[in-house]
Amino acid sequence: MFTSLLLSFTLAVSPRWAFENAYDNSNGGDWYIGDNNETALLAWGESYVLWSLAAMARATGHTQYFDRLARHIDAVLAQRDDARGVADYRGISGACWRNTHYQPASEPYCYAVHSGMLVYPMVEFARLVATWRHRDALAYDGQTWTAKAAAYVAAAKETVAYHDDEWNPAGYYVFRADATFLEYAGVDQPLNQSNALGLALLALHDVTGEPAYLEKATALASRFKAQLTAGPDGEYLWNYWGGPYAGNGEDISHAALNVEFAALAAERGVVFSDDDVDRFALTFLRRVYRDDATFSDFVGGGPSNDASYRPQIGRWLPLARRRTAVYTAVHDVYARDYAPDAIGSGSLLLAWAYLAEHEPVVCPHEFYIVDWDDAGDHRQATAYGANILTVPPDLARGCRIALQVEVANETEAAQWDGEKYHRLTRWRPTAGFEPRSVPYEPRWPFEYSGDAVLFEFEDVFVPGEGIRVMEQPAFTLPAITSMPPTSAEVGVEVQYLPTGIGDPPYWWSLGDGPLGLEVDPATGALAWTPSASGSVTFSLVLENDFGRAAQEFVIEVLPVPSDTSTETGPEDPTTGEAPTTGEPAPETSGELDTTGELDTSGTSAGPDDSASTTGGAVDQEGCGCRSDGRAGWSAALLLLGLRRRRTRAPSAAGHRRDVRRDVPEDISLSPLTRPTD
Repeated sequence: MFTSLLLSFTLAVSPRWAFENAYDNSNGGDWYIGDNNETALLAWGESYVLWSLAAMARATGHTQYFDRLARHIDAVLAQRDDARGVADYRGISGACWRNTHYQPASEPYCYAVHSGMLVYPMVEFARLVATWRHRDALAYDGQTWTAKAAAYVAAAKETVAYHDDEWNPAGYYVFRADATFLEYAGVDQPLNQSNALGLALLALHDVTGEPAYLEKATALASRFKAQLTAGPDGEYLWNYWGGPYAGNGEDISHAALNVEFAALAAERGVVFSDDDVDRFALTFLRRVYRDDATFSDFVGGGPSNDASYRPQIGRWLPLARRRTAVYTAVHDVYARDYAPDAIGSGSLLLAWAYLAEHEPVVCPHEFYIVDWDDAGDHRQATAYGANILTVPPDLARGCRIALQVEVANETEAAQWDGEKYHRLTRWRPTAGFEPRSVPYEPRWPFEYSGDAVLFEFEDVFVPGEGIRVMEQPAFTLPAITSMPPTSAEVGVEVQYLPTGIGDPPYWWSLGDGPLGLEVDPATGALAWTPSASGSVTFSLVLENDFGRAAQEFVIEVLPVPSDTSTETGPEDPTTGEAPTTGEPAPETSGELDTTGELDTSGTSAGPDDSASTTGGAVDQEGCGCRSDGRAGWSAALLLLGLRRRRTRAPSAAGHRRDVRRDVPEDISLSPLTRPTD
């Protein structure tokens, strides 16, 4: 019973597939398509959908997310004032999205913050397309992705220019002074409102190189940094309007915009640095995060768990690139309280996308034997400060230790740096065994024993009430076990349905390959009709929550034979060889070698091993985990037509699965297929 519970937490809630469930949840994936911004539905709803799709495009590179993002952007641009033929309070039909909800007598006003929220992901689309291998392929409307990206940049430049008259040369945006119906006419805008447009300015500089955008973004970043106060732990504190810090500061929802802007600026070396990002992370970990169920409503503390503010912790996840503890805090709450099947909020959708984008691998745990009593399927701490260990796959990168724990008293988990412990999490008492995560933080890469890093559980110890932790189930890294096709002919379709082993859910991707060719993430199926002769390189990747395996191969494409003979037979008359469709190699044992890696050396295609020498090289990396030695999955997945809508997330019902079915035709640039049992 325990094993299935644990797998449902550590495996079945894989953020990429969780996002897929969440995306389908609202209006069949259309979300706010067709709505305008009169009541701010686009600014505070659809914008998060755009941001989430951009995050998934960054996380996966899959054409589906570019396709969805383009469709949503096109719908948003169709609702722009100049496209709708509506005007603001001055009678100007501009490149913005007016709002009539917040103003007296429904006076129409275009807010800079709304514009920033909507155009930033448009420019991010263009930045991603610039280096994308499919950039010269055709999008859903027949335009190339490059052409669409150029159109979005042009539209974003128009929108930013619409707000030029609101720019104060001192380095921030103000509300228009002639908008006398506004309570704050002529006043400088709140930090988050200016900084939302600052995100678009940074992105525009990325894709255009125009210095004016960087100058404004730098001024905004400098102004924001000047409003920050350092707390006792070095954390940053600030107010909604700026100025000397007072009270509890800005609410965590609006504050997330400021944090996102600062994190993006730091990535580009604009005013902020990684040290500043660390300080924002401390704001989250020391002020916002109180325990695994309690989050403050404001950056400085104060009231907690307001129903409007608490879900917004997911928008702080850009800080996870510096602190794994931010990731695990959000992950555990979302896995428990914000199931993807049940959400209908754009900001919650964005949280699942950020969980996918910043997801670390899962690391196994081991017990420091002397601290625990063995109770069969679990162990109980025998004293204060019981320890566990993990072996990170890379000391320079974070990982998540997935546990099932029973906590009798409030308990904290801390990581040892060789001199002292650093608190990472705080858990409230549980009613039984429940899933919890402990983060490995690469800022303290101290190897306590061998390659293992040490963690301590700290509580008010009472004999017989020490924390209980379930035994670690076996983990299996992914491995590709089939051999790919190695030859093809111009005009003749090549199909390859790879097979692999590993703990599901999994994700297949193609790091390199022909223009426009994409694989199905659930099955790895690909079908390609070459149009010219020559050598074509492929890089197929299989991932699960514990690591990845890559298969590099080359397909030699032969020209159309000049012989027009109609003789038929099982062999290709030009080569004397049977057609190559990616037959699987003999099944491997799945045993680990002495380094702890899965041994895939037995993947020869048979006596004629030309397939294995031409291509099929496998590269593996993942957690330093233990395998139970079982190869192959217990049940095959049904390969659905790739143009169908998914309806369910992957199941954790089996530990192993083997995928090998007939391949549907034409999978290039196709929608995702959700794995089914």
